[in-house]
Amino acid sequence: MSPAATERGVPPGSREAVPGARKREGPIGLSVTSVMLPRWTLDETFDKLAAHGFGGLELRVRPNPDDPNETPSYWGRSVADVSPANAMAKVGAIRAAVKRTGVRVVALSPRATLGDFDEVDRLAKAALAIDPDRPPLIRVDPARHDRNKPYLPQFLKVRALFAEQAEKVRPLGVKVIYETHVGTVAVTATRARALLDGIDPAAVGAIYDIPNMIRTGLEDTRMGLETLGPYLAHCHIGGSKPVIQKTDADGRDVWSWEMCDVRRAMADIPQIVADFKHVGYSGWLSLEEFGPGEDEAKLRDQGAYLRTLLSTSA
Repeated sequence: MSPAATERGVPPGSREAVPGARKREGPIGLSVTSVMLPRWTLDETFDKLAAHGFGGLELRVRPNPDDPNETPSYWGRSVADVSPANAMAKVGAIRAAVKRTGVRVVALSPRATLGDFDEVDRLAKAALAIDPDRPPLIRVDPARHDRNKPYLPQFLKVRALFAEQAEKVRPLGVKVIYETHVGTVAVTATRARALLDGIDPAAVGAIYDIPNMIRTGLEDTRMGLETLGPYLAHCHIGGSKPVIQKTDADGRDVWSWEMCDVRRAMADIPQIVADFKHVGYSGWLSLEEFGPGEDEAKLRDQGAYLRTLLSTSA
């Protein structure tokens, strides 16, 4: 590994988190999801991450809209244009960018549906082609929780699908990951552990998603991280905050949530980072910030803040 890559926070080694463990092998790395960077080309994304001190990239792998002139947006068109259909064709450009900048592809962020085994297989092949020694994690979307139907049957169905998916990816040496996301069947760390418990943690894991869990009720961080144990695979770090949307005719405040700068989050981010260090986490904190603001300023300012926390948090 090059000294430059080490300076950018690339972990020289990694291990699965052990509940309560205090020691860790290598530093926690900082990465960014390119879902929040739709206006840059693939090369620009790698170059700007390297310039602002990030060691990893969580790569958006999603189809673009049909209109090539659509304004780039988080959930719409991405100028980098990496999708499941063209990922293999772009492997050469991705590997060249990794070599040039030292920024690793640490995860893929597609919209692959849990249970679409053919799509996940395509993504697994792309992950192995990008980095056969340390293939990126692969995020998969479980079905949304339907509040009009009983909860437990939905939970058990998702669990069964993860168990089946684990059997399919285990021989390939890749890992699929579940995101603790608003509207899914496991919106907290403890529910994610229950969802995955007993399934091979070498094949499946969880994303500890801070901005989503702020909205659903963030458990004590150390409790959640220790509960996830070997299933703690990745982290999305960003901000959410409640805002009053309106006041209704009865005088009741109607609240909504806004994504925001990690420094404005309704959460104790310094304590959260300290807790990741306490449990021995040596993976990636991936900046995921969909609030207003200029892209490069987000990388510069929030990246600097997170590096300060990593260097000082007890």
